[in-house]
Amino acid sequence: MDSINFSQIAVLLAQGLLISALMLLLFWLRKVMGIGMLFAALGLFQFMQVFLSSSLYVNITDSIIVSPGSSLLFTATIFSILIIYIKEDAIVTRKVVYAVVTANLVMILLIYSFSFNSFDTDIAILKNNFSNFFHTNAWIYFIGTVMLFIDSVLLIFLYEYISGKFKNVFLRICITMILILSLDALLFSLGAFFHSDKLKEILISGLISKFVISIYYSVIFSIYLKVFEKDVYISKQPTFQEIFHSLTYKQKFQKSKETAEINEKRFQTLTDMSPVGIFVTDGNGKTEYVNPSWCKISGLTKENAMDDGWFDAVHPKDRIKLQKGWKNAVGKKEASYAEYRFVKPDGSISWVLGQAIPQYTSDKLTGYIGTTTDITKIKLFEIELQKTKEKAEENERLKTAFLNNISHEIRTPMNGILGFAKLLNKPSLTEDETSSFVQMIEESSERLLNIINNIINISEIESKRTDINISEININEITEMISEKHKKNCEEKRIHLILNNGLNNNDSNIKTDKIKFTAILSNLVRNAIKFTNKGTVEFGYNKNDDYLNFYVKDTGIGISDTRLKTIFDPFSQAEIDSINAYDGAGLGLSISKSYIELLGGTIHVSSIVGEGSNFTFTLPYYRSNFD
Repeated sequence: MDSINFSQIAVLLAQGLLISALMLLLFWLRKVMGIGMLFAALGLFQFMQVFLSSSLYVNITDSIIVSPGSSLLFTATIFSILIIYIKEDAIVTRKVVYAVVTANLVMILLIYSFSFNSFDTDIAILKNNFSNFFHTNAWIYFIGTVMLFIDSVLLIFLYEYISGKFKNVFLRICITMILILSLDALLFSLGAFFHSDKLKEILISGLISKFVISIYYSVIFSIYLKVFEKDVYISKQPTFQEIFHSLTYKQKFQKSKETAEINEKRFQTLTDMSPVGIFVTDGNGKTEYVNPSWCKISGLTKENAMDDGWFDAVHPKDRIKLQKGWKNAVGKKEASYAEYRFVKPDGSISWVLGQAIPQYTSDKLTGYIGTTTDITKIKLFEIELQKTKEKAEENERLKTAFLNNISHEIRTPMNGILGFAKLLNKPSLTEDETSSFVQMIEESSERLLNIINNIINISEIESKRTDINISEININEITEMISEKHKKNCEEKRIHLILNNGLNNNDSNIKTDKIKFTAILSNLVRNAIKFTNKGTVEFGYNKNDDYLNFYVKDTGIGISDTRLKTIFDPFSQAEIDSINAYDGAGLGLSISKSYIELLGGTIHVSSIVGEGSNFTFTLPYYRSNFD
């Protein structure tokens, strides 16, 4: 069994540690001093390798010999190329490989040229060494240079392939280097020493030494990457051209064309997927492209939108202003912002916000790119908000008018009460005068009480604090009571009051809120009498399935179409000058509508000015088992 030279192994490992530490230090200093020093070191390694390969071999065992130049320096060069590729990029890697290969070729040329010199010397040792160096190493060095280039090419592709199989950095580096350097040892030995009698010994020694050094360097370089270069490596999967081939002008043009096509496809995909309308124009503002969302918003096809065709879809009231603004923006080469409307083929209208910014190439305006955003919902909300605001302002105005009116409505009965009360103090009054004054006080008090009740009721309704008290009532009794109450007033105005009950007394018992039902019917009858100067006032009801249909119709002054829209709004009577001659605060109809809805019914009105009005409302017909 061969004896192992452990001391020589220790020396080789120490030398390998020194070489790898030097390489990694120079690589780390690239961030401060650039990568030039690493280039110089790799060139120096190639020079040292030439001398060591021809002059220094050491025995590890009786049958294994190792060349420090090949095993340590060449392997360190391959490792350096790999770590440069991992931490830099393909371009820097290509520069390193070109630099090292070029340095080797220059050295080969110089060595070969010096071989023509005459080595006439009396010192036999020098003569033999010089002759051996120049004649032998030029060929060995040439084979080594070819292998260096082949190793560099295969190194990167093999590393990328192994990276797809293993995630561990050490395994990636170690497996890659073992395979590359084993192939190198095989091909280099066959190429450089094919005539040697010790080819087999050289081949086995090269395989073993580079296998061991590969593992040794892999450990050192992996530790460096883990500790000093912590950022994550992303697999690049380059092509041969990207690393070792300079592009011609034609190839650069083709590559630029391919890049432009990729960017165009990306732009097309993004615009097709965008929910916002996108358009592109030329330098004169003529449309050249619109995306599907733009067509959906405008209702136009792509063909019809080209040039200035998109203006045809703009609302006629917005078109002239928009054309003028767009022409002005293009003329000044400024950005454009505008709100306008599209009229679609089906007649629907879309509100949009159009924005466009100029695009420049080498300070020359090449066109505009812009967006068209559908803001229909926002505009409708703004319109609705404006209507709500106007309605709130109108309600505020009506409340003010109501307060002015109510002050008059309250003062009038109060003055009547106070005035006739003072007259009652006169001792000379006759019995008829006293009775008349008392009646006037009663009527004024009833009118004042009605106004106060209405104010309280509308306040409860607006604050949503109205309570419902359900009880069993007889409709006929209430309608007859209301008829009797207003009979005298109708006689004084010389109008006929007609009551039509649709059910007999036994069937007219229902469950509802008595106070609110009485208020509803009383308000409607009172209003009918108030605005009728001749003819009739008729009210009553009939049964229709599970509902009772009530009506109050008159032959009075009628209601205009404009007023019909707000007839049930609170305080609406205060704004009508033509009816200021009639008493009332304008709350009765609003209260009646609210009460009817609370009791589960609806109210409607129809009217013709000068002929009269007809109020109808429904209430559920609950007779028993009311829930």
